[in-house]
Amino acid sequence: MPHIAWLGKKSPFCGNVTYGLATTAALKQRGHDISFIHFDTPAGSLGRSIESSDPSLEVALPYLVKSQVYTIPSPGAQRELRESLERLRPDLVHASLTLSPLDFRLPDLCQQLGLPLVATFHPPFDAALRNLSSGTQQLTYQLYAPSLARYNRVVVFSDLQADVLMRLGVPASRLAVIPNGVDPEQWKPSLPSTESPELLELRRRFAGQRVFLYMGRIATEKNVEALLRAWRLVQLAGCTLVVVGDGPVRQSLMQSYGREINVHWWGHEPDQSKRLALLQMAERPASVAR
Repeated sequence: MPHIAWLGKKSPFCGNVTYGLATTAALKQRGHDISFIHFDTPAGSLGRSIESSDPSLEVALPYLVKSQVYTIPSPGAQRELRESLERLRPDLVHASLTLSPLDFRLPDLCQQLGLPLVATFHPPFDAALRNLSSGTQQLTYQLYAPSLARYNRVVVFSDLQADVLMRLGVPASRLAVIPNGVDPEQWKPSLPSTESPELLELRRRFAGQRVFLYMGRIATEKNVEALLRAWRLVQLAGCTLVVVGDGPVRQSLMQSYGREINVHWWGHEPDQSKRLALLQMAERPASVAR
């Protein structure tokens, strides 16, 4: 089976991280060898050694700054990436684009190494210019389009995204629309006979409350503030809004809405089984504790 070098993120937690971990896990289940390359060594730290005999490898690249939105690599990161790809010799490189300057250098690098290059383009998308965030998104697409036109294939999540990139010069033949999805064997409602310990604990914790849930990155384009404004207006008795996640506007929203009745700021939840239990908790009311 082909060996894939996956350039992605493992931290800080965001949708890109979930996408990369879930997709590479599925590829491994199908028999592919995966080398996961990501920014995980702060500048000045010792990097990890690379053994080309092991195709299922994690490679850490050095960085100066790393956040949910962008990464600034260390000056030597491009050289280390090139050396990693030369030693690993993958059949294909996939870049889960991280808003890093290396994104723009990958086409030249992979062309020099004779490696096919595929990208998944993750920056937020809103078809309407409604606010400053939407304008920044439009600028991001304009900035990336010339480079994306040189990738062998670019995966986006909607036809609207593809239309925008085509208008910016990315050939239609290089675009593949693959909507986001979930694994229905894992992310599914619970049955009374199979409730997990995590779900049972949540039912005790929120006994007698109907739970409404937001789970995701807390950023301007997610419109979490609109949800909080609506929650303030309706003031539903016996209901709790649980906000799970972190992001650039979390602190400002907590300052503005932190005293709202029945709003629970959960924060980042790294445990996948607990995230699943939170979703199942919001599926139906927990009228009694167990």
